[in-house]
Amino acid sequence: MNVVEALSDPQLFGGLPAFQSLETWRPWLAFVKTAFGLPLDASELAIFQTHTGRKTPRPEGFPEAVAIVGVQSGKSRIAAVLADHAAIAGEPGTHALLLGQDHRGAMRVLLRYAREPFEQLDQFKAEVVRETTDTLELRSGVSLSAYPCRPGAVRGLRASIVVIDELAFFTATDGRPTDTEMLRVARGRVATTGGKVIVISSPYGSTGALWQLHRQHYGRDDSSTLVWVASSPEMNPTLPQDYLTKMAEDDPEAYRSEVLGEFRASLTTLLDPDALDACVVRGRRELAPVATTRYVAFVDPSGGRSDAFTLAIGHRSADTAVVDVARAWPAPFNPSCVVEEAVSLLRLYRVGRVVGDKYAGEWPREQFRSKSIAYDVAERDKSALYLGLLPVINSGSVELPDLTDVQRELRGLERRRGASGRDRVDHRPGSHDDLANAVAGLVSLLGVGRDPSDIGLTVGTLSGYRDADGVLR
Repeated sequence: MNVVEALSDPQLFGGLPAFQSLETWRPWLAFVKTAFGLPLDASELAIFQTHTGRKTPRPEGFPEAVAIVGVQSGKSRIAAVLADHAAIAGEPGTHALLLGQDHRGAMRVLLRYAREPFEQLDQFKAEVVRETTDTLELRSGVSLSAYPCRPGAVRGLRASIVVIDELAFFTATDGRPTDTEMLRVARGRVATTGGKVIVISSPYGSTGALWQLHRQHYGRDDSSTLVWVASSPEMNPTLPQDYLTKMAEDDPEAYRSEVLGEFRASLTTLLDPDALDACVVRGRRELAPVATTRYVAFVDPSGGRSDAFTLAIGHRSADTAVVDVARAWPAPFNPSCVVEEAVSLLRLYRVGRVVGDKYAGEWPREQFRSKSIAYDVAERDKSALYLGLLPVINSGSVELPDLTDVQRELRGLERRRGASGRDRVDHRPGSHDDLANAVAGLVSLLGVGRDPSDIGLTVGTLSGYRDADGVLR
């Protein structure tokens, strides 16, 4: 029994509440039929042509099928069904693999959908031989397994199917993209089984593995890779109109990507991962202060509720910016206590003046001044600091500490072209860039590529601090 017939069978997937009526699932049924080489009726052929840019499907189906669709479109449910069906009918000794984002929430959703028929339907319950946290071993001899997006986790496995959920958002814990490597590894898992690789993901920026799949295969009748592009309401007509309207009003750019299924053409990763890696001094977390070295510091303050309070201290060595210290105080915290700790660190490096952003008006300046540390507001905003960091990283003119948080935040920086033509750089939604901001600000102060006398605040004026009696130390 093929997967579409199983979806129609009330004893199988059709017995799940989500699939008791398949009328609203017709676009997804057309996708599944196309991927598996099942015949399409006239209306399904029209759906196929609309979403693939092709004239005719391949009668034998596709070894690799990619659905680029918006959020809340039902894609994780379909991903789970495809993996479940392959697990029941697969070759003994193989796996039906579900690959998801390396985040607990995402993995829980994917696993919940995959386990649902084995928990609720009698025919599926009878198939389970053994169950662990992330695997169901079935009577078919196939293991239904869910793994996060770490390539090493699935090497050596043979699979009857690999279903990849949200490929565009695959990153390791250190912020390094894993999408391209995971796709390569996935293809290797089915190389000897004749299985399929199914990618179901929302789009993101105009870079990475999903973007390359779209660019190379969409609308090409001669390609053996199916690329299907659709909006959320096209794939899930049950979405409320007021929900869609609110999303469009709140964030038009996100709406185009997350609902309409369009790549963010103006969005790219700021820093090249290899260039960034080349600037990291392996094994170095911090450098102790040296009496003959003059240091500068940049601070990114926080009120202690959500963002971290960060401080970077460094010096210039010839034409190289050296980041000696990059410290973060994660929220929640008492701001006054954190300032006290930061001041103690600044004094250890004989720094009597810091530069920081305009956060909270006079509050951070007053806090530092009360402890004899001057606080100057940075003339350049965050985007300008990051854009200034780019050529320094590319030229290898900075030494970065071997700190996972620093590398993750720098790797996660994204560059967006604004409507006015001015580029804006920021972190990905849901992530942070507090340490990255402090490092970029510090590198800007050190003025690599410029004579120290040309820097707005010279290295000399940023060194030393005054004690309670006003004596410069």
